Amino acid sequence: MAGNGLGPWWFPPCVRRGLTSLGRTFFHEAAWEIHDASYAAGTPARDICDRGFLGAMLRDASEAATTPRMFACTALSWTFWAMCRLFGWMSYKKVRQPRLDLGLQ
Repeated sequence: MAGNGLGPWWFPPCVRRGLTSLGRTFFHEAAWEIHDASYAAGTPARDICDRGFLGAMLRDASEAATTPRMFACTALSWTFWAMCRLFGWMSYKKVRQPRLDLGLQ
């Protein structure tokens, strides 16, 4: 499964790389790959895609080794989810530019 990393396809590649790198610091599940594939396919519904993305990130937050890390991961989870809810309509079912090599495989 291929994803464009964290951030919408219309973000500059350097921003997506930075967000993806930050995400890897906190999150272990490749939730954004599943989220990206679902957005591209247009199924399931956008709110269900976003809820699954949030759930995967919060599972990772619950497994954090320290309390500060858990709080940071939880805050990032809710922030990424809110951004998906606010701006995801711009990417849901839209044609994407070619996939970047972000080392997601």
